[in-house]
Order: sequence, then C-alpha cells, then structure tokens
Amino acid sequence: MRIAAIYIEDHDYLFDNPQTINFGGSYFYEFIKNGNDIFVTRRANDLYIDDLFNLTALDSKITNVNAIVGQNGSGKSSLLDIIRSAFIENTYALPLSNSLLLIEVENSDLPELLRNDFSKVYLREINDKDSSGIVLKIKSPKKTQTIYYTPHFDYKYNPKFDEVDNHDISFDKIVENDLEEISDKATNDRGWRYSPGQELLFKNSLRQIEFLSSDLVSKQNIFKDLFHLQDHYEPILIFRGYKENEKDWNTPRAFRKPLKIISEKLEQEIRDWHKIRRFEDTKVLNQAEIYQYILKRNVIKSLITLLYKQMERENSYLEEGEFPYDKLESKLLSLDGYNAFLLFIDNCKLKIRSGKTKKIFNVSNLKLLLSKIYESIELAEDEHSVSNDSIMVSKESAIEILNLQRQFLTDLNNYYYIFNSKKEATILSDRDKIEEFINYMPFSRRLSSGENALLNLFSRFYNFINSNLKLNKFRKLNDHYILLLDEADLSFHPIWKIKYIKAILKTIPYFFNELKNHPTIQIIFTTHDPLTLSDLPNSNVIYIERRTYEESSKILNYNDKNRPQKTFGANISDLIADSFFVENSLIGEFASDLIQNTIKWLNEKTNLENASYYKQIIKIIDEPIVQRKLAEMYDDKMSEKFQLRIVEDQIRKLQSLKNKLE
Repeated sequence: MRIAAIYIEDHDYLFDNPQTINFGGSYFYEFIKNGNDIFVTRRANDLYIDDLFNLTALDSKITNVNAIVGQNGSGKSSLLDIIRSAFIENTYALPLSNSLLLIEVENSDLPELLRNDFSKVYLREINDKDSSGIVLKIKSPKKTQTIYYTPHFDYKYNPKFDEVDNHDISFDKIVENDLEEISDKATNDRGWRYSPGQELLFKNSLRQIEFLSSDLVSKQNIFKDLFHLQDHYEPILIFRGYKENEKDWNTPRAFRKPLKIISEKLEQEIRDWHKIRRFEDTKVLNQAEIYQYILKRNVIKSLITLLYKQMERENSYLEEGEFPYDKLESKLLSLDGYNAFLLFIDNCKLKIRSGKTKKIFNVSNLKLLLSKIYESIELAEDEHSVSNDSIMVSKESAIEILNLQRQFLTDLNNYYYIFNSKKEATILSDRDKIEEFINYMPFSRRLSSGENALLNLFSRFYNFINSNLKLNKFRKLNDHYILLLDEADLSFHPIWKIKYIKAILKTIPYFFNELKNHPTIQIIFTTHDPLTLSDLPNSNVIYIERRTYEESSKILNYNDKNRPQKTFGANISDLIADSFFVENSLIGEFASDLIQNTIKWLNEKTNLENASYYKQIIKIIDEPIVQRKLAEMYDDKMSEKFQLRIVEDQIRKLQSLKNKLE
C-alpha cells in the first residue's frame, strides 16, 4: 500500500484554503466538498511505474518514495505532522486540520481511506457529475504506522506528539530518552558526575556499535561500502550502573538479604585491596593489576545496581521472588563477591501466575557475558588500558561483549513480559525496560559530519526496530510503515546528497525484512536541497510555496504553471537554477554584489580610482565567460592587455584538465 493523496480542508496556521496533495501513485486525485461529504475523481498517472523503487529482492518492499520541498517556514514539517496524527490514538493529540488520507492498496483498483474527518467519501468517474459513485471504505490505521526521524535538535515542544508518539526517533526524543535517568546514574571512579554530553555520547556510541556489529553490516556489502571505517581501533568499555541502592521497598523480600551480602562482600574486597595498595611492594604489584582487581568488583556492583533499579520501578515485574537462603546461607557467606553473585543468579526465581516458579536469568548467557568481561580485564597490559571503571579492548571483544549484553537485556525484558496479562503487556513503555550497564566509547578517528549523520540515521532505525519490534513484544507489528524523514540529509556533502536516495533504497528494506511479517515501506522525506530530486519522478515531489511569512502556504499541483517541471534525471544545474529554489541569481549574494559593483565601476569611464582592487576582483572570478567579459571591459577602460593574461591563465587550466583526462 501507499499514501496516494491527501485532502486538507483547513489548518491552524499553514493553509487558508483547501489543499490537495498527490504523491505520484497510479492516479492523480481531485477532491470536491459538498456539505460534509467528499467527492473524489481521478485520472491515470501515465508515467507511473510499479515497483520503481525496489532495488532489493527482499520480501519487505518500498512502495513509494516522496520528497516534500519548500522554503523555510512553508510547512514541510507541519505536513508530516498531519500524516503522523492519523496514527496516534490519543484524545489530546487533536489534528491540526480537517483532512483525508487516501491510500492505494495492492491488488485493488479502488483506493481506501486511512483517515477521514468528514462524513462519507465517494469515488466517481471524472465526467460523471450526477451520480454519487462508490463509497470508499476506511482501512484500519492499526495496520499502518509512521516512524518519524529528524537529525537536528530544534528545542521545540510539540504537545500533540511529544508524549504520545511511541514511534518517534527524532533527535529531540532521543536526547530526552537518553538523559532521562542521568541523575540516577553512578559517578565515575573519581566521584565526578558524568556530563549530559558524555551521557549522550555513550548512548549514541552504543547504538552505533550495535548497528556496526550486526549481521546486516557483516553480511550485506551495501553497508560495508557506505562506511569506510578503520578495521583496527581500540574502543573503551565503561562499566556504569546506578547510584547505590538506598531503599528496597519493591525488591522481593527473598532477594534483599543475599543481594545485600553480595554488595557488602564486594565493598569489603575493594577496601581490603586499598589497604594493600598503601603498603604495596612495586616488585609484586603494578598499577594495572590494582585496576584489574577493582574493576572486576565494580562490574558486579554496576550489574547489581541495575537490577535494583529495575526492581524498584513503580511498575515492578519482580514481585514474587524465591531464593533458598536458609539452605545456601553458609555457602553464600563463604564465597567471594563474584562467586556469591553467580550462586544468586543460579538460584533466584519468580513465581508465575500458575503457581510455578521459573528462573529469572538466562544463566548461561549471563555467565558467558561476565567471563568475557573478566577475560578482557585480565588481558589489560598497563594502566593506560584499564582503570577502576573502564577497559580498552579490541574491536572484536567490544562487539562480542556488547552483543552478549544486548542478549542478556533482551532475555530479561522478554522474561518480565510473561508475568503480565496480554492487556497489560501492550502498554509497556521504553521506560519499563532495563538499561545497559556497559557503555561504549569509540577510540578511533572521528567520523566526518556526513558519515556520522548517515550512521546515526541507520543506527537509530536499527536500534528502534531491533529493540522495540523484533527482539521483544513491547509493540505490535504493522503491515506497512511510513518513514517520515525530516531533513535527514542534513550535514551531507553534495556528493552524499546525490547518493542519498539510492543509499536508502538499497538499505532500508533490510531493516524491516528482519521482522517476521516483512512489512512494506513508504518513504516521505523533506529537504531544502534540490540535489536529491534528480532521483525522483516529478509527480513524486510535493512542492510547497510560501513567498513571504505574511502569505499562507500553497501546494503546487502537478499542472500548476509555477511548479518546477524537471526532476528525474535532470541536470543538477537545471535543478539548482529553478526559481523555486534560487531566486534572481545562481550565485551567492556577496559575490553577486561585488560583480555588480565591478560592472558599475567599469561603466564609469572617467572614474579610474581603485583600479587595482577591481582588477583583483576580476581575477578571483571562477566563471570563465563572466571573467573574460569583465577583463575585456577593463582593457577598454584602462588600455591594458589584462584580458590576454586572463585567457592565457584559462588556457593553462584547460591544458591541465586535458592532461588529467588523458
């Protein structure tokens, strides 16, 4: 399926008159309102090509790609909000407009309605003004869902979406989620609180390494080709849980005593080691060995604080715990902190609704995770590669450890799910899910802003789909997803902008093909830049015109005389030259003013002042025809042979280009 057209009757601040938007489907649609009914007519889009955007042989297919372009303030993001509002079931998220969303469905000649704020909607023949036509049906929005992404933080609070759109992965929402529990996090080994910037870097790096270490990247060449990352770099793993637990009101009584004993053992072991350090024999101990010892204990402490945090949430899913303390007391007291913790995870259980008990942890996975961490700690060679709360490891070890952590967190979150009724489980939010206790810090070259922008786009999609749709049951799957990419090409170099459409066509289906239902995808993106449009048929581009802030916006329909007519395969210079993007001039206003002032001076035959200044201006002009013409005018005025030197210089440049081509 695909959104084929939208009819907007009014808008709070964007449109003064009804607007029709066609998305380049198999038909162009027109809407006429009569009372509170809508009559729809259509004509075939003779240039429509089915499956034009499918570059992969996957079950998840891209049904359409659309661009929304316009000047600043024209309403590109607001148009995305109109689309988003059709998929949010919340009485407070009232639509900004009365609108109608019409979709085309595979294997059906009749369109359907995805949203309808009017009474009945009739489809009738274009020349038939008398009959009512066919009543169009409403398709359940629950089978379709938008995913909203934008890379820039704009400090805007949108009350219609910010609290109710749980498919929002915009930078604003990512920052809000990443910083939500920073006040509860533990400090570093010096007792200093981590800054918001460090926290955001940790969380973003985790998403990036999770994506880069995924099967998608390792198995699909398209991802390898997009990211030319160094093969040899040493990342840093930072072990950081929450603040020490001060209360245990929601922690099951059976867990409180063993966890307290284990925590006290770890603290005592660290204190004992600090005593040894004061009188250390440097021939026996080195700084790396000291850090290794303390870090091993801090790893378990971080993990325990994370479990406490989960148990102490208001909506706890660790309500009925069992641990045979009387039976295991003596053994628990005799073990060190690490082995006491292993004893705990081996024997703690939860009582489920049927009365049976089951183990909380996937014990083998958790033990493997801890053993890999300890193995990496023991390989640290000097104090530069290990500290009280962090360790430098190989890329391969980092990927392995972070994947094991991800599996541990996924198992734990999915396990809690079975203790809730189906109704309760459907409303679980991201805030109920347990977080990581291992943070990742890249230790290689810094990515360019363009590389980082593309990596963030992919890593956030991968993280959201993997964590929220594929690996757990926190959200239901939909048959169709509409990706709303709001200026996702921000920070891209012009060369990357030209590759943008092909890159997402060849990559995005792989993310969704990981889901068991293999949903279809439509991509709608906003942009200021005309460079991306050469990959789209003109009927797939929505132009919004707003010449001044005092005027309301207007959609330029396909037959509008002011609508640009060249996009697909068009020359880049033609796209840039279109007055819709560039008014009055194809060059910057500063350069244009200097050239105009130079022409004005050249035309003043009696004014010979500042001749050397204007001569220098002519020298730095890189457009050869303009440069030669101004040099000719300069010779006429100053009786020199400046044009000859300009031509000789241009010949040298052309000869150099010829040699390069040969």
